Amino acid sequence: AVAAAAEAEAVAATRGALGSIPAGSCASVVGEASTSEELRACMIGGCCGKDTPLLGLDAVRSRMPALPRWALSGDCKSIHQSFVARDWSAAMGFFNAVSVIAEAEGHHPDLHLENWREVRVALSSHAIGGLSLPDLVLAAKFDAIPMAFSAKWLKSPEAAAFRQAPATAPAAN
Repeated sequence: AVAAAAEAEAVAATRGALGSIPAGSCASVVGEASTSEELRACMIGGCCGKDTPLLGLDAVRSRMPALPRWALSGDCKSIHQSFVARDWSAAMGFFNAVSVIAEAEGHHPDLHLENWREVRVALSSHAIGGLSLPDLVLAAKFDAIPMAFSAKWLKSPEAAAFRQAPATAPAAN
């Protein structure tokens, strides 16, 4: 009984440290949705709209280490990532893979393509004016898409998080 009470207390302390996830954030939440694996396993299930609960800033910040490729915007209302694809085909392949995930989950990012291979992805729950758990879930799922990055860009300081993350295809200029 003492061990069970100590374990319950440790779980409660972890939840407090991570920031709580509001009820109704996703159709299914795995664990504390605090690792990239847990976030990828969550299912949004179309739970994105004006009734989607905002995720508190503490909850967002505590989960950002699970998304090293993503940056929190200055106003803390969105997250984004930018990279240079190997070529046009790789950039468009990424966009098509993102589209499949976004349609299946019922939540959609802002996608930008410039100079034929410079990609920028932004996530925010526009209907509620900020970040919700579905934004972080999509970010983790997008990070799992195999991607061929520009070899030259991968050597740049901006690409540090992409060099360390696992979901990359062979790079070329």
